[in-house]
Amino acid sequence: MADIHRSRTYEATVWEDRVLDEATGQVIVEGTPVDEENMNNIEAGILLAHYDIGVLAEFLAQQARLNNLEIQKYKSQRLLQGQATIAGTSSNGYFRDSEPFVQVSLTGFAQINAPNYDVIVTPISGDAGLAGRLEVYDKTQNGFKVRMTGSAQSVTFLWTLINPAV
Repeated sequence: MADIHRSRTYEATVWEDRVLDEATGQVIVEGTPVDEENMNNIEAGILLAHYDIGVLAEFLAQQARLNNLEIQKYKSQRLLQGQATIAGTSSNGYFRDSEPFVQVSLTGFAQINAPNYDVIVTPISGDAGLAGRLEVYDKTQNGFKVRMTGSAQSVTFLWTLINPAV
């Protein structure tokens, strides 16, 4: 039985029936003997088939996991949503030193075709009437910035990243 585990090749046995002359009882065809060698060859073939099926099953399970991961990755890259708040900067009432902005960091998978994705921003609370425009800029694989051009003290907005090319 030790030879069965070492052998990774299999050669099928061509089995022959034992044929006797009905009139004389004489053996016409000896037939394939059912002996240790032939029975171990059967066992080796069965064992090799089990190994092959096991390797194939593991390969297919691994491929299914990889495919599922790719699908989840593409789902995560195609559409993302979140909220952010921009706090206004100090000013003398008429002028300010810089336009207030917020850095939005993306979680999960990086956007593979940055900066070629779209971001829609919708004010949801705060001084939305005084916010001016909310402009998206500096789009990268792992985030983007949004600046406020108006004079609001703060504005909270919903952002929606749409990446149809993924």
